[in-house]
Amino acid sequence: MERRRLIAALGGLALLGGAVVVLRDESAPPRPRAFERFLDERVEYVPDTQRVATPTDLRLTALDRTSLRASWTAADGIGHGGFEVRWNGETRLVRGTGTELTDLDANADTTVEVRALDALGGRSDPATAKAVPRLAYDDTWLDGLMVPLDLFDGPEALDPRRWRVFDRGDTDCLHLRPVDGERLEVDCDRVDLQSNVPLRFGPPAPDGAVARVSLTTDGPVGDLTDESAVLIALLPEPVQDLGHLEEPFPPGVPVLRITPFGARFLLGGAPLGETSGTYPPPTSGVRHRWELRVLPGSVVASRDGVEVASAPVELPWTSARARLAFRQARGTHLDTFGLGGVPGTPAPGSVAPLGVSGTDSGGVSLGNVANSQLVGASSVRVVASVVAERAAPITVELGTRSAPAVFMPPDRGLDPARPAVVHADFPLPSPDSNPQVRVSSDGGLSVYAAHLVIADGPDARHPLPRLVTRPLPDPRVPSPAVSAVHETAGEPADRLPDRGRLRLTVELADTRAREVAAVKGVEVDLDGERIAVLPTNGSAGGRHGFLVDLDGLAGGRHELDVRVVPVDERHDVQSYQQPFEIRPL
Repeated sequence: MERRRLIAALGGLALLGGAVVVLRDESAPPRPRAFERFLDERVEYVPDTQRVATPTDLRLTALDRTSLRASWTAADGIGHGGFEVRWNGETRLVRGTGTELTDLDANADTTVEVRALDALGGRSDPATAKAVPRLAYDDTWLDGLMVPLDLFDGPEALDPRRWRVFDRGDTDCLHLRPVDGERLEVDCDRVDLQSNVPLRFGPPAPDGAVARVSLTTDGPVGDLTDESAVLIALLPEPVQDLGHLEEPFPPGVPVLRITPFGARFLLGGAPLGETSGTYPPPTSGVRHRWELRVLPGSVVASRDGVEVASAPVELPWTSARARLAFRQARGTHLDTFGLGGVPGTPAPGSVAPLGVSGTDSGGVSLGNVANSQLVGASSVRVVASVVAERAAPITVELGTRSAPAVFMPPDRGLDPARPAVVHADFPLPSPDSNPQVRVSSDGGLSVYAAHLVIADGPDARHPLPRLVTRPLPDPRVPSPAVSAVHETAGEPADRLPDRGRLRLTVELADTRAREVAAVKGVEVDLDGERIAVLPTNGSAGGRHGFLVDLDGLAGGRHELDVRVVPVDERHDVQSYQQPFEIRPL
């Protein structure tokens, strides 16, 4: 309510194994079992001799009046075992160098302590900072933005009057999480959101911007770090009605591509040269404010007020639609969105996916449109991605009416090896009941994807998207990254000798979780027999090394089973099987 009122490897030859998760028991906490250190006579533990050091540069900032974002520097570099954060009687373990504390009292002085942990649960002295969320919050980011802002805090946030959702009918793609009220969460590999409010360029503001886009998000986060991305694009007519935003981008369209490693502008149809910047990687649950400013002769992107990318381009149009596209970014949260420029009236519109329902020698049927989808609408646009065996005119049919298809930029013509996007417009109401959509051509046509863009009138009524509120996920037990090589690192992976020692490295370094579950310890079995139990005293991660004597092991296949056991045994036990082969020389 407060926020709404305010805004209105280790080197060597690694052997591959498989990860197994044992599901948690949702019942009451079981009685803790004994967990005592044990090393078989064949095993030596190699401790990490690096001393845990107090974090430095602890800073508290705020993106709203009821939260604080804590960030700090790891004094021991990247080899740390995680951090323990304490505030208001609460404790959280994290792997990264930042976390966001939410649902705070806006006017209360909050003390935050951060301790570094080592792999065995040792804690450093605390770094301490204090702040009052209301006083730490700087609302100057609102300058130049039009009201109302979009708060992604409920189903009404995606009302078709203000947003179009390109998800190809995947209704479970988005849901809500109870954070500072509620926040929208992306739960699929690909979804696009497009504002129905036109971004109209105006006279330059004091900072020179003729238009701006603001987005608050913690993304991109996801399991596929190398592929995770959030795209922010400015789309003019008619490419605003494209389906999922994909390369090659339409000519002249600036697209900011945000990844865990940096930000870079891409421009459809033209090279931009070096436009990338670096910034601390995103952390799940920690929001940052992104802004695109359209200036005479350039488009500039900033994160939390610091410029990270720019594109030297003069946009030739004076109005666009802002598109947000999420790729491999499951778990990414959206919080606020705003536009700055000349105030514009929303152009309500909705997207309805179409699917191939039949083919014949002359074309492709894309199914029928229910009358209920068109009630109150002024027009409908059919958009289709097509491939043709040979060049020939394409006709789009809506019931008994037809219209020639027009190529959507970039217009590269028909090609049997490359899809082209075409569209056609039809005024409403339709003379036909539940009209059929069909695309026809003499060129041997195939349709790969298609959708309707329905321009809604003031009387149109569409149901709000069904956004289910899901509880925040449990703290994540770190998954073990396991490496097993001969101590000499000189033998091939499939030909380990029956002498010497195997160097086993277990690293708990999962940085994707908003919160890490305290780890009770690590267990290691060899061929089903327990050879090591290592208590870690509530650690958050770290690296553990073992040397396993190979003398006396029979030739053939053997298997190591590494398990990470949480303090709270209702959480998942993470297990990893690591095979290796003994071949006597």
